[in-house]
Formats: sequence, C-alpha cells, structure tokens
Amino acid sequence: MRRLKQMLLALLLCSTAVAPSYAQVAPRGSAVPLSSVGKLHVPGQRYENGYAKHFDESCSATLITDSPLAQSSELIISAWHCLEFYRDTSKALTFQTSNGETRKANLLSSGGSMYSDWALLRLDAPLPSPAVLTSPNSTHTNTVRMAGYPRLAAPQIRLKLTVSDCQVTGSDDADTRSDCVLQKGASGGAVFSRNNEERYLGVISRGDGESLSIYVPLARFRANISGYLENYQLP
Repeated sequence: MRRLKQMLLALLLCSTAVAPSYAQVAPRGSAVPLSSVGKLHVPGQRYENGYAKHFDESCSATLITDSPLAQSSELIISAWHCLEFYRDTSKALTFQTSNGETRKANLLSSGGSMYSDWALLRLDAPLPSPAVLTSPNSTHTNTVRMAGYPRLAAPQIRLKLTVSDCQVTGSDDADTRSDCVLQKGASGGAVFSRNNEERYLGVISRGDGESLSIYVPLARFRANISGYLENYQLP
C-alpha cells in the first residue's frame, strides 16, 4: 500500500504525453542556477495484454558538480522512477537544456526503487553551468526552492521555477516533505538551498500537485555518487 501511494504521488509529477502543464514565472532576482535544470526525455515501454506499449515520458534532471570551480559537467541527477520503464536501450535517453541544447545520456547508478528515488546519468558531451552540490557539512535549512521543467514548455523558452521559497514541513520515511506545489514533469528536478550560495540539496521525487512535494536529500545518496564525481571532474 505504501509503494502504491508513493507511485501515485510520483505520477502526478512525472508526465507522459497526456495532459497539459503550464510554467510559472520565476521571481525577479532569483539566483538559483536555472540553467543547470533541464528536461529528461525517456522512451518508455509497458506491457499491456501481452503487447508492448511505447510512450514518451518527460521528467526533469539537473546538471551537477562537486566543485565550485567547475565550469562544465557530464553528470546529471534525476529520479529513479522516471527511468523505471526504460527497457529498450536502443532508444536514447536525452537531456535538453533550457536554451535548447541536447545531449544523449546513459544511466550510471540509481537507488533502484521509490524508497531511494534518485538516478545518476552521464551525458555524451559536457554542458556548462552545473549546479554545485551542497557541502556535506552544511547546516540544515527549512526554506528551499525547487525547479522543474513543465512538460509543454517550449525548448526555446528559458526554464522557470515552479515553486519559490517553499518550507520544509517534515519527513516521509527518510525523504523530506515540503509545501511546494509542483507541476507535471517536475520529477527529477532540483531542490536548492535558500542561502547565499543556493546549492543543490536533493532531487524532486513525488507530490500531490496541490500542497505537497517530497524530495530525496542529497545526503541519502551522496556516498553512492562520490566515485563518479571524482572520475568526471571537468575544468
């Protein structure tokens, strides 16, 4: 029952080509690194009545780095459930930035379930302006910003924040609850701290589209991705 509830919440934020969604405008003066957040296209495949059904799933992902000095990166983070039905590996995963640049992506590692809803992917070529991961020694914050890529936002339009200055409201098992209201397509998007550095705090997992959004804190999977971060450091 718990897994069913988690999947239903996730489906509200991870969009297939069914319903429209509309971008909200980011507040003026926002310093959140929006250019690091893009759209992840996943060619999905489900089996119904013995037949394969193909569909295009649209989520979000964030270009990340562990170094404040890095000018580019090949690594992106998204949500595991966005890739749950990615079975036909002959079809490429693609990451599209807010200015229309596109890269193919390969899955490197993931949490493997809704209980650890994160995934790390590598692009086939680097992109500039990655979000910097928050320090392991950073103090806890109760105010965050979330950014996702609404499904129908045109590629040439700059990505806008879906929610600004939201509050952390508690925890759901090991994940973190907030009062952010996100749109379809936001799954896999970024959670940023609201201090002066505004660094990457975690990955958007699921929500109800009305008053609740849940994210996986970076601290839960940082150890799993640290080796990849060291291998793919770029200037």
